[in-house]
Formats: sequence, structure tokens, C-alpha cells
Amino acid sequence: MRKFLVPALLALSVFSLSGCVFMHVDTDIAADGSGTMKATIAMSETVQQCILELKELDAGKSDDMDFPAFDEIDGSRMSEAGKDWGVKVTRFEKKMEGERETLEFELAFENLEGLSYVMNRTLGDGQDSEGMAIFDAGDGNLVLRNTTYDFPPVPADEKEEKAAEDDAPAQMDPEKMGRQMEIMGKMMSALAELDVRFRITVPGDIVSSNAPETDGRTSTWSINSSNMMAAEANMDPEIVFSGKGLKIEPRKE
Repeated sequence: MRKFLVPALLALSVFSLSGCVFMHVDTDIAADGSGTMKATIAMSETVQQCILELKELDAGKSDDMDFPAFDEIDGSRMSEAGKDWGVKVTRFEKKMEGERETLEFELAFENLEGLSYVMNRTLGDGQDSEGMAIFDAGDGNLVLRNTTYDFPPVPADEKEEKAAEDDAPAQMDPEKMGRQMEIMGKMMSALAELDVRFRITVPGDIVSSNAPETDGRTSTWSINSSNMMAAEANMDPEIVFSGKGLKIEPRKE
């Protein structure tokens, strides 16, 4: 799965490929381009331990593990990242439900650029500048799709730490490779219960959407163990919608 499906999903999506059992993310955009994002993520302790061990074995050798462990996702860090970008954390809660740890959080954002920044800094590796934006589609319509922002560089201390990881030797001994395969086997067993759903609601009537499902102004991507490989080919959202009566300033190409 691509790292970025909706503005709220940068790096969250990697959890689904890592054995995340449950992830629902809803992004609702208002007439002025502001909006809310609500996310619920749940995974078992076994999967969490597998992810931690894979990160240790990877030791910064690839981008595949450039995302925080479940217990590293922190509400105060989100709040700090969002304070200068018009993003507020309105809810952040972690709890145990049976054998799964569940994280629920909600964000209120002034624009998609700010939301994208916070997701990059707190749920991604901090190096990316990908995100979502709204552009002029002509004929009075707007289009929501991927873009690349010019985000400020990560702080020097974080950059140096990342560089040190990237300089690590690329070779991995056979024992570690065998252990990686063993762990991945455990995680693949969790995919049988995979339940991932992304929703984007735009403020105007939809003209066209590449989502598998649309209902009114809402586009939905649903991923489970049976369709995850096929769904990967259509994970970059592109939603054309009417700009009538809206107060959104389109991003320049």
C-alpha cells in the first residue's frame, strides 16, 4: 500500500501491511478548506512486538520501516507539531480492548497543508513532503489529489540521527534475514482479520472519483485480505467536485 492515501494517512497505511487488524480514517473537508480527521487504529500486542523487532533488525537500512512504533505515537507531539500549522488535537486516547490496543484520535485542521505537515512529522519519518491539496479543475470544479509541499527541513538533531541510520552497513547476516522472514510470517497471519477503511468527504457535489465506492459527497476505499493487492494499484485519490458556493483557495500548480 502507498504511504499516502488521504491527507490524514501518511504512514498510517503502512500499519495495514504490517499486520494492523483495524484502521478506519475519516477526513471531512468543509466549504472553506478546513476540516476534521478522525482515526481509529487497533493491533494486537503480538503484532506490535513483531513491528518493534523488525525495526531493530532493519536498523535504518530501508524506508520500509520508517514509521513510529504504536507506542511512539504521541498526542503531545501531534499538538506541538500542529500549533504553528493550524492543526489541533481534539481527542487522543489509547486503550486496551481485549487483546488489542486501540488508538483513537481526532484532529481539526485549517487546511490540508497543515494536516499533511503534522502527519509527516508525527506518523511518518519526517523526511517526506507529500500530502493532499485542492486544485482548480476548470469549469467551476475543484480536484482533491496528491501533491508535494515545501515543508521546512527536520531539526538538525533529528536529521543527524536519520543520517547515522542511513549510513549503517547495507548487508544483513543470514540469521537476521531468517528471523525477519519468521516475523513476517507471523504478521501475515493477522491479515486474515484486516479491516482498513478510508473515507474522504468533500464540500461539493462529486463530479468524478477514483474511489471504489462513492455515496453522495463521500469517497470510500475499503481494504481487506482478499483485495489488498488489487487495491494498491488505485490508492492515490483523485476526486473532482463542484466548487459552487465554496470559499476554497486552490493550490497553484
